[in-house]
Amino acid sequence: MMSLFMRMFIKNNEDVSNPSVKKAYATLSSVVGILLNLFLCTAKIVIGLLSRSVAISADGFNNLSDAGTNLVSLLGFKIARYGGGSTHPFGHGRIEWIMGIFVSIAVLLMGIKLAGTSVDAIANPQEPMFNTAVVIVLVLSVLVKIYMYYYNRQFAKITDSETLKATAADCISDSIATIAVLASAIVSHLTVFEIDGYCGVLVSVFIMFAGVKSLWEVLGRIMGKAADADTKDIILKMVKSHSEIIAVHNLMLHDYGFGYFVVSMRVEGCRKDSEQLYIGINQISYELFQKFHCDCFIQIDYLLEDKELTNNITEQIYSVMKKYSDAIRIDNFRLIENGSYINVAFDMVYPAELQKREEEIYKDIRDRLELKNPKYRIIIKGIIRRERFSLHR
Repeated sequence: MMSLFMRMFIKNNEDVSNPSVKKAYATLSSVVGILLNLFLCTAKIVIGLLSRSVAISADGFNNLSDAGTNLVSLLGFKIARYGGGSTHPFGHGRIEWIMGIFVSIAVLLMGIKLAGTSVDAIANPQEPMFNTAVVIVLVLSVLVKIYMYYYNRQFAKITDSETLKATAADCISDSIATIAVLASAIVSHLTVFEIDGYCGVLVSVFIMFAGVKSLWEVLGRIMGKAADADTKDIILKMVKSHSEIIAVHNLMLHDYGFGYFVVSMRVEGCRKDSEQLYIGINQISYELFQKFHCDCFIQIDYLLEDKELTNNITEQIYSVMKKYSDAIRIDNFRLIENGSYINVAFDMVYPAELQKREEEIYKDIRDRLELKNPKYRIIIKGIIRRERFSLHR
């Protein structure tokens, strides 16, 4: 069914690197999700009321909350369609993340409310009715949710949408919860044990867990998520195809939502290859735009190749760092031309226990080098763990 909808409603659906195509996939997923969840909600609430089962009714309200989640997500996707303007030059893709926060909180509150209802059912149990309609509705619900999981997971990979990833995870939780409700109905029918209320609590726990998990993932995306390794490898492969580029540093992908990101990096080469370097970075920018529809900013650093000077400066740096710890090391050291100045750039890799003294170590290194030679400009990047984007690994 989704394959048919993709062909009907998504133009150029195979061009999955295009942000507009990603948004079309997300919109389609939300619309179908709303319709399916409303169908399941109606069926479960009707059956739950007729059978006097609080667990089935709770599961129905869970589907209602899922429909609301899809509706809010759809609103976010619609807003995210708007491109950049004078106020928001990078577009509105991050609106989806903000909507995701509200959706996650709504799911969490729904779970809390249903937990209260289920506890009341435990305190005042009523024997639920069991019939063929109950089994059919619950089995159908499990099958529908499994189907929704698969297409949401597929679309989440295409769009890199945190909302769709959370929705896919929620579908699995719903499937497990519905299986628990079905088991409750069967056990209550075949035995004297009234576990309907307890299964209602279990359903509410799944709902609350899905809400917390979704909220955590969205907040992680807002705080800053590392780009996937495949995208980095593609970029580095493009750079490596230009032999005049010696190394690349500070490769960053600035994510603005729905597949739109900005690439920035510093490439290094020799002054004698300046013309080839300029042509190379323009070619890389063009290739990245064609493949990812992204903007790209590349800075060229011209290296100063002087082994004697390099050894002298690194010895001075290590003499300072040894005062703090023998575990500190220098990585990615390079001397960069800067007019009448020399930029001394390197990564300082240090153990976590020295994090609070990072600025103090920086200051000591700067004072040591710049006092001896005012032409030095020190650029230090402190990292607790090794993370390097060098072409020569």
